[in-house]
Amino acid sequence: MKILITHGYSDSNKGDLAITLACYEFVREKYPHATIMLHSTFRNTDKAEFEFHNRFMSKYHIEIKQGLLPTPYSSDNKSKFNDLLAAYRLIKETIQLKLSLHIPSLGSLLGGDQYKALRDIKSADLVLIKGGQFIYNEKEDLRGNLFLWRTLQPIKAAFKLKKRIVVFSQSFGGFASEKSEKVAANYLAYCSKIYVREKVSYNFLKKHHLENIAEVIPDLAFYLKKKADNNISISLTANEKYLGITMVNWHFPESSNPKEAKINYINSMVKACIHANKTYGLKILFIPQVTVRHHGKSDNDIIIETREKLKLNGIDTQFYEKDLSVYEMMALYKRCELLIGTRLHSCILAATVSTPILPIRYQGFKTQGIVKELEQENLLLDIHRITAEDLIENINYIIKNQANIKKQLTTQTNKFIEDFDEIDLNED
Repeated sequence: MKILITHGYSDSNKGDLAITLACYEFVREKYPHATIMLHSTFRNTDKAEFEFHNRFMSKYHIEIKQGLLPTPYSSDNKSKFNDLLAAYRLIKETIQLKLSLHIPSLGSLLGGDQYKALRDIKSADLVLIKGGQFIYNEKEDLRGNLFLWRTLQPIKAAFKLKKRIVVFSQSFGGFASEKSEKVAANYLAYCSKIYVREKVSYNFLKKHHLENIAEVIPDLAFYLKKKADNNISISLTANEKYLGITMVNWHFPESSNPKEAKINYINSMVKACIHANKTYGLKILFIPQVTVRHHGKSDNDIIIETREKLKLNGIDTQFYEKDLSVYEMMALYKRCELLIGTRLHSCILAATVSTPILPIRYQGFKTQGIVKELEQENLLLDIHRITAEDLIENINYIIKNQANIKKQLTTQTNKFIEDFDEIDLNED
């Protein structure tokens, strides 16, 4: 059996790495003799960069190759020239894809990497569209629509080649318009089975009459609880108690004043950290989850800014800069008394090791859906309306109810593992 996993992203995004690794671990356990391939959204023209973005997944028994239509951008530098270059790449590669799909003899000569990626799809017994939230568009503009269209093309290509297509633990949207929503739904209708990770996405499929192929399951990263190594050691001071924090360098598209919203987010976190340190003696531990840069920016930038403000207030902090594997991150979260997590998968990985979470929603509805499944929705805050008072109130609640929350998280994540064990990707 040959299984192709699509839409692999950077190992510098630990959330996406967790999803990809969980997808691999699930497939490897269910189908131990299968040949597994991963299609990356990064292009392979720069071998060193391609290997860097796949540095953790390449340690497993999996072949990693460039996907059907990789990101057309080859630089973090935002400029009109790079935009034009990206447009040229996308047009050229789309032509090569169409040529390879409809006239294979010409595709073998002129199709380039698109022909090779299409050949991978053709040889697969199962095409697995791994989980996450990348089927969406924030704006009804050229860039947003092209992103959505490009993301959907592996589904259409696999359908044209008469392959079994399974979407595995996804969220869909938000969509900028009804038109974009319908485009996504039309492509998803090509799939044999769609596993969504929360009920809002299931309702989206139901709205477009796709509920007959849909099923709700937990986020795939919860599966890693089954594979966690409890013997991993993390270099933190043994007698210290830690407050873990993940932040996102967000652009606040839902706020009327994005600049002011970002300042409020930082200042609220600063005040909450001061409270946690002064009241409970917690050492503030910043854990970068996404260090891959988008147009020159990464989460490290906002972490550095927040740490500087805390330093001015006399609060010493720690920044765990080591490039961690997913299992090392789980071990790190386990050492924390609680985690204030803006990045969703930091909350998921913390929950798998029963560390209480204070989740902050920042995009779409994925966070509230998954937090609800964990029965922690009473602690959920919104990045666009966050206040220091709300953060402090939730910290106090978690510290007071820590034992019960740990027990609750253990119960729920054990149930998730049982849900995964019942899944057979070959059955409708």
